[in-house]
Amino acid sequence: MAVPSSMDAIVLVEPGRLELRTVPVPEPGPGELLLRVHAATTCGTDLKAFHRGHPQIPMPGPLGHEYAGTVVAAGPGAKYTVGDEVMGVHSAPCQACRWCLRGQENLCESIMATKVLGAYAPYLLIPARIARLNVFAKPAELPWNQAALLEPLACVAQGVSLLPLRPDDRVLVIGPGAIGLMFVAALRALGVGAVHLAGRNPRRLMVGEQLGAHIRLYADLNRENTDYDVVIEGTGMGEVWERSVEFSRRGGTVMLFGGCPSGTQVSFDAGRLHYDQITLVSPFHFGTGAVRQAATWLSDRHFDLSPLITGERRLDEAEQTFADLTAGLGIKYAFRP
Repeated sequence: MAVPSSMDAIVLVEPGRLELRTVPVPEPGPGELLLRVHAATTCGTDLKAFHRGHPQIPMPGPLGHEYAGTVVAAGPGAKYTVGDEVMGVHSAPCQACRWCLRGQENLCESIMATKVLGAYAPYLLIPARIARLNVFAKPAELPWNQAALLEPLACVAQGVSLLPLRPDDRVLVIGPGAIGLMFVAALRALGVGAVHLAGRNPRRLMVGEQLGAHIRLYADLNRENTDYDVVIEGTGMGEVWERSVEFSRRGGTVMLFGGCPSGTQVSFDAGRLHYDQITLVSPFHFGTGAVRQAATWLSDRHFDLSPLITGERRLDEAEQTFADLTAGLGIKYAFRP
């Protein structure tokens, strides 16, 4: 199929304003890939950028970084060829800086130097570093919408890699958003038997129940009726960060996963942390190992994230889609350019 010279793409003009603009279709350079996008899923980060901007998402500029598609052009030396069906993430580490060499690829000093933006469009350019390290072949039986979830699932895999999990653990996930629901699916895939999901949205809690969680209303949680080996905070709200420690057993682990706005101040009971020996961890982003783990999960036919996809949307429905997400209607939508 011939690749056109231009296309319509969703552009974030300024906070609260999206436009469908005609932009050039990029040409891949050495090691780069050009994809025909088959699915691009909405993301909490894009929703934040829509409301207040984001330091990694320039304005005006293209939006969307969760994607899956078919290679329609490949630069010299590229890992994949025309016709390959792939799924990928939006960044990759340099594998040479201090952090990469110490096994902390997620903290790579140049991980965002090149990144994928613009998945809400018919065609998407994948920079060479990302195409080489963090793009994977899509299994034929894996639906496009689920393949596009590789990036957020990699964030979950990075977090899970820091947890001392055992099959007999009792785990509490707070926040039934897309990430919290993916934690439920990942923990169940890892054989954790008792996964509880707490939140305020009954419809999203029901999705968690579909994925294998015992559901609870957040308002019903208190120190007297919780004693979890692992607590995973997924809301990014300071007051929930603080309360999360209440629900841990002595010697337990609390993962502060949801990112609070910069400058947020939180406080914890120092006596509780010290005398009950509670471990706090707060993962950021992902390394190549986490992306591989996420790709492995998605390739398992028993690992089904389809309940997270609320519906499919056209590019010209972007404003309505983000209005729905703002109103809490749905979990994730898949643009099908």
